[in-house]
Amino acid sequence: RRQRQMCIRDRFLFSSAIDLSSLVLSTEANIYEKGSLEYLTLIRTWPVIRKDDVLPEIVIQPSEAQDVVNIVKFVKNRKLSFAVKGGAHSEAAIAPDITIDMSLMKNFVIDSETNTAIFEPGVTMRDIDRATKPYGLAAIIGSCYTVGMGLYGFGGIGVLSRLHGLALDNIIYYDVVTADGELVRASDTENPDLFFALRGALPNFGIAVSLKVKLYDVLSNYFGGDFQYIAEPSTYKRFWQWFEPYTLDRRFSLRTVIAHAPGTPLIFQIELVIWGDTLTLSEKREILRDLIETVNGTIVFNNVGNGTYFDLVHYYNLDSDFPFSTFSYSYSRSTSATQLTDELIDALFRAGESLGVSDSLGIDLHGGAIFDVPSDATAFFHRNLLYDVFFYSFSNNNSYIMASKQKIENLVQSFRVFPEYSVDTFYVNHDEYYPERREAAYRDNLPRLQKIKAKWDPKRLFRGAFDIPPDASVSVSYTH
Repeated sequence: RRQRQMCIRDRFLFSSAIDLSSLVLSTEANIYEKGSLEYLTLIRTWPVIRKDDVLPEIVIQPSEAQDVVNIVKFVKNRKLSFAVKGGAHSEAAIAPDITIDMSLMKNFVIDSETNTAIFEPGVTMRDIDRATKPYGLAAIIGSCYTVGMGLYGFGGIGVLSRLHGLALDNIIYYDVVTADGELVRASDTENPDLFFALRGALPNFGIAVSLKVKLYDVLSNYFGGDFQYIAEPSTYKRFWQWFEPYTLDRRFSLRTVIAHAPGTPLIFQIELVIWGDTLTLSEKREILRDLIETVNGTIVFNNVGNGTYFDLVHYYNLDSDFPFSTFSYSYSRSTSATQLTDELIDALFRAGESLGVSDSLGIDLHGGAIFDVPSDATAFFHRNLLYDVFFYSFSNNNSYIMASKQKIENLVQSFRVFPEYSVDTFYVNHDEYYPERREAAYRDNLPRLQKIKAKWDPKRLFRGAFDIPPDASVSVSYTH
């Protein structure tokens, strides 16, 4: 294997402008140059808006933490641009010089005695669930199984989040490679300032090579339904009026979507789950029966079920390769609302009507355990976000995505007339990572993050999502 790896390097040195002769990697690590079949496979599966002329010269796949240490020192010494790719759901995984692809680092340790798991950054949410399922345990993950560990750096909201918080709220520690090329641990007791920053702004402060998270017993029953209606303004409004009394009940998990699908009318979909055993099965059935009677719309699909968390995962087909199996490009935008007034509901419905095929407008219900954590406890600031109003666009045509992006942005700006609506309060994992959104993303936590940046990365090696700069007023002449 070592001989094969050296052959790859020799070939690469001949054809690439980047000299890798001083980079030491384990024999299990891989290096791929632009144009190779493996390179194209890794790059072309990123479902994001991108300019095809801004692609890395090299993809490096580390296989262990020491590889990451060596890579960080290498790019720092040579002043190379680089990006880190986990599950590949972000435009931030693209850099002109080097992309560090973490997909080889997939080791797990599950401890069913302490209900914890340690895993490496190459895992996806699917990998996590498959590893914990035999124990009847689950980590807090998002709603898409192909997302990688970036979820644990920005938020992570899924069907269990109103019960147990965001994914990042359940992290016990990170092992991270810092800008100095040091491998350090960040937790409540070790480097707590860095731990604060990593939970909400991870790519600005280092590369995580492992993390430890809490797990939860998920064998208790859920009861829920998936309802698809012909989308009509009155149907949409009646649902939100019906749901209002349940908004703050953390036993309820909810997502709604207005979407076009090829060859079908506009659809309004409701995904409602009721967790736990505090309500009897008959009481849960009565709640959903009341929903159907009150909404009183034209149902095109209706399925109600009960079981465990893993039954729900199977039902919603989270164990798939979407969007990679279907689309090459995507765009998402998150905004928020503190309440859903009739006027805003009408405007949102009209916006959903105006979107194209494969586009959607949805609302994720936050709150519950997410509200329990103060906004200044982690870098993730937007704890008061109740309704995440998000837009998605998927396509195999990048020009279509760019046009959808502009249309969505125009819609977002038109909603500013509603006082209950906010463009500047949003779920960062659903939004673009543009520096001009930095202050809105971190709000009151930004000055603290800049001070931490000045301590751990004063030369701004890591220019991750929102690109947090160091606070120039803070001395960086000490070591850590």
